[in-house]
Amino acid sequence: MLKGAIARRYAQAIFEIGRKQNTLDRTLDDVREIARLFAHRKLAYLLREPKIPVQRKETAIRQALASKVLPTSLNLALLVVQRELVDLMQNIARELEQLVLDDKNQAIAQVTTATKLDEAQFTLVKKALEGRTGKTILMQTKVEPGILGGVIARVGDQIIDGSVRYRLAALQQQLLTGVASSNADLPLARDTMEQPTSVVSNGSDATAGAPVLTSQEPETDNVKPKQRAKPRRKQKK
Repeated sequence: MLKGAIARRYAQAIFEIGRKQNTLDRTLDDVREIARLFAHRKLAYLLREPKIPVQRKETAIRQALASKVLPTSLNLALLVVQRELVDLMQNIARELEQLVLDDKNQAIAQVTTATKLDEAQFTLVKKALEGRTGKTILMQTKVEPGILGGVIARVGDQIIDGSVRYRLAALQQQLLTGVASSNADLPLARDTMEQPTSVVSNGSDATAGAPVLTSQEPETDNVKPKQRAKPRRKQKK
């Protein structure tokens, strides 16, 4: 928790500098490059080793980054090394990315489909997600045949699951729940299983929720049963 707060503070600081200097996009690219470099095995060992002097570490950073990044981005890298926060560089990059997205009212959507989307489908899903989130969506697509059909979209912490696999699982759960809640101790009669059922879905594969299972009850005649005649009381003589 503390590390997350530290990463957000550093990201916020470099974000404000980038916004004031109108270099937000360049700053984000720089911070991503620094995070990638700090993850390199040989350099990561050098930066983490407490026995290696800080001056040697700073020299290595300057040689690797001075010609590639802005002076403010280089200062961030040096400060992180000086304060022994190398392990937080990946978190700082992620926090900065989110700050930049929020500033532009954008969101990244990780979209999974059973088959590759064509251009029309890509545009349709993108517009649907933008309408749902109110943000400009940056699509990242992935193909996973195991979902059978439909779309799974992750936008931040929100997951929109409109896959066929999800709807089948939801239907199975509804069936099992229905059986468990009615006469669970009795065996299921044959004629009960053969009653017709209808599945109602509320949309296309991209946005449909779980199906709703409804059973069709047999009709009954509107004939009231005959009432038994009340026995006459014997009159007292």
